[in-house]
Amino acid sequence: MDRSRERKSSNTAIKEVSQRAPALLHRTSRLAHSQTQGQSQAQSLFSLKGLVAAQKFSKGLRERAALKLAERKATMRKTTIIVQEQIPDGSAQPAEHFPYTVISSMIQDFLSSRLEGLPYNAPCSGTLAKVLSEEVKNLVRTMCPARYRLVCTVALGQSGLDGQQGDRGLLLASRCLWDPHTDTCVSHTFRNQEMFCTIDVFAVYFE
Repeated sequence: MDRSRERKSSNTAIKEVSQRAPALLHRTSRLAHSQTQGQSQAQSLFSLKGLVAAQKFSKGLRERAALKLAERKATMRKTTIIVQEQIPDGSAQPAEHFPYTVISSMIQDFLSSRLEGLPYNAPCSGTLAKVLSEEVKNLVRTMCPARYRLVCTVALGQSGLDGQQGDRGLLLASRCLWDPHTDTCVSHTFRNQEMFCTIDVFAVYFE
């Protein structure tokens, strides 16, 4: 009798468990789903917080780097000190200096108008050089201040087929006493398909 009762009680317990099983499974699934949703929400919240923190950190790094770079540039900048050139006691002090820019433009225009289209003639090149030297000196003297002595040198040569000097070489050398505070030199080279011409004008102040 006891055994039969035990079997009946166990059967009823099994039936109750089997009847409650779907509800328990449903509850456990809901619980697990809610837990996973909570975890995903927490993870997304943590990821947003981490992203905001990373952005703030990178912004702070950029600002600090910009400040350091600005400080380095400020330290690297040196104050420019304008020093007036001291003229030596033995140097001349003319009332008016040689107009370098004006004379250079005058010589350039003169050579362009004088030699443009002129053919090269070797036997006459010496005479042409002397004539050009005198003409340039007379031209420069019209704009040259007083007490300046002028020395003009002219070099003439035949150009290559392409209008250049080709493989020809020319070397000129000179020596003189020079005062860099008053004396100067103007040079210009004219070149066409026939010839090249280099003119140097030395202006030396004489007390």
